[in-house]
Amino acid sequence: MTPKTRVFISEYFRNVPSANIFSRPGGGFLSDVVARRFGMRGRLWTLWIVQTFGGLFCILLGKVGTLSASIAVMLVFSAFVQAACGLTFGVVPFVSRRSLGVVSGMTGGGGNVGAVLTQVIFFRGSRYSTETGITLMGVMMICCTIPLFFIYFPQWGGMFCGPSSSVATTEQDYYVSEWNSTEKQRGFHQANLKFAENSRGERGKRVGSASTSIPSDETPPTNA
Repeated sequence: MTPKTRVFISEYFRNVPSANIFSRPGGGFLSDVVARRFGMRGRLWTLWIVQTFGGLFCILLGKVGTLSASIAVMLVFSAFVQAACGLTFGVVPFVSRRSLGVVSGMTGGGGNVGAVLTQVIFFRGSRYSTETGITLMGVMMICCTIPLFFIYFPQWGGMFCGPSSSVATTEQDYYVSEWNSTEKQRGFHQANLKFAENSRGERGKRVGSASTSIPSDETPPTNA
C-alpha cells in the first residue's frame, strides 16, 4: 500500500463520523419537508426509499473489487444509512405521545441490538467471507424495511392506504385514547390535546372532513 493510499484511507475514516453531523439531521429535515405535502404517508415512503437505497449500496459494497470504488460506495452508503436514522426519528414522536420516551428508547436500542446480531450472524467465524457478509448485511437492511408496510395510523393512513373511511378518527381520538377516564377527569390528557392539534399537519395537503378541532375542555371519544 502506497503512502498516498494510506493517507487517503486515514482521512476517509477520520471524516466519515463527521458526515453523520449532516446526514442524520438531513434525514430528519427531509422527513419534515416531505410531510408538508404528503403528510405521514410521505414520511413512511421516504424512509422506505432511503433505507432501501442504503441496503442496495451495502450490497454493492460487497461486490466491488477495488479500493477506490469501495471507499466511494462506502461514502454514499454511509450517507443513506445516517439519513435513514434521521427519517426514522421523524416518525417516532407520532407513534405515542404518552409513551414517547419508551418508543424512542426502544428505537435507539434497536440499532445496538441489530449491530450485535449482524456481527454474530455475518462476521463471526469463517462461515462467510467479509465480502459475502457485507452483501448479506445489505439484503438484511432491505428486509428490515418490510415492517414499514404495516405501520398504519387510523387518522393518517399508511404506505398503501389512506385514513380509515369506516371510522372517522381524528388526531384527538388517537392520542387521547392513551388515557383512561379517571386520568382524563384529572386533566392528564390536556398535553395530548395540544400535541394532537399540532400534529394535524401530518395530513399533508389533504383536507379531510374531520378538520374541526375539539376544544381542550372536551374529552373526545376513545379510539377503539
